[in-house]
Amino acid sequence: MTAPQSIALTIAHINDTHSHFESTPVSLSLDSTQTRVYANCGGFARIASAVKRFRAEADQKGHAFMFLHAGDCFQGTLYYSLFKGQANADMLNQLGIDAMAIGNHELDLGNGPVADFLDRITFPLLAGNWHVANEAADKEKRVSEKPALLPYLPEQKRASVMIKTIAGRKVGIFSLAVEQMAALANPDHDTPFLPATEIAKNTVAYLRSQGVGTVILLSHLGYDKDKSLAESVSGIDVIVGGHTHVLQGDFQNIGLDNQDPYGYRVNDTWIVQAGCHAQAIGRFTLTLDAKGRPTHFEGQNYLLLGRSLAMDASREHKLTASSYQAARDYLNQQQNLLILPSDLTLKQYLQQTYRPRVAQLESDIVTHVPQRLRHVRVPDQQGGSDVAPLVTESFLWAAREQGIEADFAIHNAGGVRVSLNAGPLSAALIAGSLLPFAIDVIAYRVTGAQIRNALEGAINNATDNGVIGLGSGSFPYCADLRYRYEAWQPMGARITQLDIKRGQHWIAIDDERQYVGVSSSYTAQGKEGYDALQTGRRRSIGLSMAECFMQYARAQDVLQLPDQPLVCYLASPQQGESCWQS
Repeated sequence: MTAPQSIALTIAHINDTHSHFESTPVSLSLDSTQTRVYANCGGFARIASAVKRFRAEADQKGHAFMFLHAGDCFQGTLYYSLFKGQANADMLNQLGIDAMAIGNHELDLGNGPVADFLDRITFPLLAGNWHVANEAADKEKRVSEKPALLPYLPEQKRASVMIKTIAGRKVGIFSLAVEQMAALANPDHDTPFLPATEIAKNTVAYLRSQGVGTVILLSHLGYDKDKSLAESVSGIDVIVGGHTHVLQGDFQNIGLDNQDPYGYRVNDTWIVQAGCHAQAIGRFTLTLDAKGRPTHFEGQNYLLLGRSLAMDASREHKLTASSYQAARDYLNQQQNLLILPSDLTLKQYLQQTYRPRVAQLESDIVTHVPQRLRHVRVPDQQGGSDVAPLVTESFLWAAREQGIEADFAIHNAGGVRVSLNAGPLSAALIAGSLLPFAIDVIAYRVTGAQIRNALEGAINNATDNGVIGLGSGSFPYCADLRYRYEAWQPMGARITQLDIKRGQHWIAIDDERQYVGVSSSYTAQGKEGYDALQTGRRRSIGLSMAECFMQYARAQDVLQLPDQPLVCYLASPQQGESCWQS
């Protein structure tokens, strides 16, 4: 019996889920009723329901089906802070994904947690530009020994691949992750990430030589890099992407953004990405000809909603019956929404296995916030972050409580994730939302000149001022240290004032003198422009970022902001002469 001339392959995909196992309240604006409502969005149990529906629909139509994750499942919520990768492995196994790409946040704490994750997962972790072949033999945990890892193959100069045969057609899948992994995360020094383009070309050539008709790149490179790769590498049919949290499609019908259309096409390559935080899922169908070559692409992203609606995120204020029905009728008509219940089996597993410890921390009120504290990364017309200086102060306070004679602290703005509303502040909110990255705080010794260079390097990186930066998250906030940055000055001379606090007074930093600083291990290792902080003399203070802030907040009557801002960021000469009183 001969194979049909064409077949269909349906692929569902998610990315950057960041341990968001539970649903998240999202604010939706409904065009037809001018109503703003809050709905429960996403979560792993709702993703499980969507995938079951997609799988059943594919079966009914005679389509093959696959489910992919484009990386960054670690970090992001209290579930990761408490359980690290164990909970992610359990939950992803139950979702039944076919393959996952490694993301940068999987490597925030080095290779060890990835090795543990690889021991637990029942699906392959693809990492086609991760060169692990020269990993040291004496390591306690070696990722190169794990059969679930599909890494770079140095002898062939290509990625490891998955090849699936569907009705006689071969579909090949490989993965690439951010090339600047060492600048964004903490892969072990003997396992570098290599440039992507040549590996992509070599891998596509290999797949074609094996008779593969459909080539899929499971990418954690980021949306712009995906586009440029599609420009320079021919033969990739679909890039299923992540890293940059792009929700493709027009979601203005519910008050969200209109980004590039789903299935953005560059040359002969379709590019898809499905937002973040387990709130949405993408699905596309490829029609494959007799040789397995895609001839047609159709699909879209879906925001995943529950049936309950409220007027506020706390769900204390209910809609009237008529308002609820009007909102429900409108939402039911939207083609880019899936309104469906959570999968009961997965929901019960989460509640019984992991939820109790999370609930414990939710009831632990650390302090009260007297007024809303705003967080921004780079200072704007309203000033800088209110939250980041307090977090940085907590690092310095905690180090001194440990008996470390620290002079100052620096923290990158991207390590602080949310603003704080007035009211009770729980341990769960601190560890799960405010400071969800489970990273140690490090004390180190540097010269005044190194501090100056680190501050400028981080701001240059954050603002793309003369360098190709990695994002605004590197912008520095300080404790017992204040600085003035003039963006128009020559590179290397942009920190025009740098003072350190001694008692109640500020004095100029001595470039030759050594000082003891405190930062997250991420910053202290020279990531994202902080190269000058790299130094051999360092030690952990024995606390994570969240633990520092919790202990600090418990010791304060109120969370008190500094009398004056410690950051004087001037983007142009017209912004003013001074940011503080001497």
